Amino acid sequence: MTGYAALIPEALVLAAALAALFAGLLPGGARTAAGGGAAAAALSAVLAANTGGAGSLLSGTLALDGAAAFVRAAIAALTAAYLMWLAGRGVAGERAGEAAALALLSAGGGMLLASATDLVTFFVAVELATMPAYVLVGYRRDDARGLEGALKYFLLSLLTSLVMLYGLSFLYGVSGSTRYAGLDGGVSGTLGLAGALLVAVGLLAKISAVPFHFWAPDGYAGAPAETVAFVSTVPKVAAMAAAVRLLGLLAPQVPNLPLTLALAAAASMVLGNLAAFPQRDIRRLMAYSGIGHAGYLLMGIVAGTERGAPATLFYAAVFAVPSMAVVLIAAEEGTDVRDLAGLAERRPAAAWAMTAFLLSLIGIPPLAGFVGKLQLFGAALDGAWVWLVVLAVSASAVSAGYYFRLIAPMFLAPAEERPAARAPAPSAPAALALAAMLAVTLAAGVLASPLLRLLGAA
Repeated sequence: MTGYAALIPEALVLAAALAALFAGLLPGGARTAAGGGAAAAALSAVLAANTGGAGSLLSGTLALDGAAAFVRAAIAALTAAYLMWLAGRGVAGERAGEAAALALLSAGGGMLLASATDLVTFFVAVELATMPAYVLVGYRRDDARGLEGALKYFLLSLLTSLVMLYGLSFLYGVSGSTRYAGLDGGVSGTLGLAGALLVAVGLLAKISAVPFHFWAPDGYAGAPAETVAFVSTVPKVAAMAAAVRLLGLLAPQVPNLPLTLALAAAASMVLGNLAAFPQRDIRRLMAYSGIGHAGYLLMGIVAGTERGAPATLFYAAVFAVPSMAVVLIAAEEGTDVRDLAGLAERRPAAAWAMTAFLLSLIGIPPLAGFVGKLQLFGAALDGAWVWLVVLAVSASAVSAGYYFRLIAPMFLAPAEERPAARAPAPSAPAALALAAMLAVTLAAGVLASPLLRLLGAA
């Protein structure tokens, strides 16, 4: 696909979002809207995967290279899996049509963000990708905890977005251009340093990295689990793609920016993995786990090598798939760790799938998470960040402790220990969504080489 036809994937997703807003007029209502959105997102993923090398569009504000094609396809595919699950399960006590519309709008913004090569396009796309996520967090209008979490999440993101906008204005001031190409070699002096650091603040907040993580666990704990599955993954993949493109360009020009990002990565890995240990609520556990994974992802940008950017984009995708699946299973079974007791007896397929997802997040071979971490750690070693790799390996070992704390009750605890001992009703769309995510988790490790070549890895 070339020319403006390369934007058909985004157009499909946004058209499906508009249709979902009128779900009440569709036969079947909200479930039909979610199912239709899943089909549109799946088609969008297939089309986006074939747009690599389509060049630039809209006067150079969008770049449709191999990296953009990979990330756009990954965002659309993740959204399709989420909507397929939503079509089967719905949102407890609420209308699924509005949730589907918000997810599709966020996905459309994320896909544009992955291609953005202009400061204005970047800022508009990052807000389009994240604003619907705040609404989703407070989706249950009668739930005070959800509304509190959404408000905290919104205020933090609003503040950091303004800081980031301030930094973007500085970058425009020193370079005289809003294009990324104009920033290459044009960022210098105190104003350039301040601009780069302020933009880094905004992007670190979007991926919930330390020290801008503090309200993410509260926001996730107050939201419906199925909402957490989306907002903790898809917007993060989009934000990491933007960070790779923009911070990757600024880091070689701005003294101490790589060290600043390395310290943020180290703090995220330490705090995220240690704070996840005592959590009993799976949403909070996965929130802290996500903070730790944000630290791993930053290593690829810190490395500053050719291998770093592809490694970051690959890991962003393969981390998001099992993370979304784990929280979706929690949405079916219950969000307390004890709710998983006896899952292997009640639903052996779900228990083994959950085990595969968690092992991938730890980084056990030959699953996708292992290959992703191997690429990130290798990129950091190429950049001589040995202490950061040692810390990352140690953090991964620590993470095994709390991930196995989820695996143990599924196989070792009797089902009677589960407070609300009821199995969810069978749902073919939900089962198909989880099966698709399991297939990706198992296959992406084996098929990593062609994917990394698409991303431009050597």
